[in-house]
Amino acid sequence: MNIVLKMQRVFVYGTLKKGQPNHHLISGGIESGDCRVEGVGVTEAKYPLIVTTRYNVPFLLDAPNARNAMNVEGEVYNVNDKMMEILDDLEAHPTFYTRSQIPIIFQDKSEKMWCYLMKNFRQDVLQLPMYSKYDFKTHGTYVGRADRPPGKEEAMAYRAEIKENVS
Repeated sequence: MNIVLKMQRVFVYGTLKKGQPNHHLISGGIESGDCRVEGVGVTEAKYPLIVTTRYNVPFLLDAPNARNAMNVEGEVYNVNDKMMEILDDLEAHPTFYTRSQIPIIFQDKSEKMWCYLMKNFRQDVLQLPMYSKYDFKTHGTYVGRADRPPGKEEAMAYRAEIKENVS
C-alpha cells in the first residue's frame, strides 16, 4: 500500500536556496521524493530582508511594507509533511522563526505559501540595510550548525545570542 503525503508550497529566501549553505537539506528531499523544485517567486508585499549578527544570518522580518523594504526573491518548493518537519527543525519553528503563509508571486499569479519569518524583533533592526535577495557569497560567510559548538546547551546559547541581536 502506497501512502500519499500531502504536498505544500514553501518559499525559501536564504540559506536553503540552491547554491547556499543549507540547500543540502532541500536536495536530499528532492532525491528522496519528499520535495520538488517549483521555480522562482517573489514576495507580493515588500519585506525587510536583513543579514545580521556575527554569524551572517539572513532574517525575513515580519514587517510587510516597512520603510525601505523590498520585494524579496526566493525559490518555491513543493514539500511533503516529512520535509516540512526537517525545515521546521532547521528554522526552530515556532520558537525562533515562525512558519507563516504569505502571498508570493509565482508563475504570474499570487499564491499563499509557507515562509519562515522573524516575528519578534527590535525596531532598530529596521534601520539595517535591506536586500531583495540573499547570497552568502556577497553577504559574508554564514555560520551553520556544523560550525557551531556541539551539544544542546551550546545550541541554545547560540540561538539566544541571535535573538538578543535581532529580537
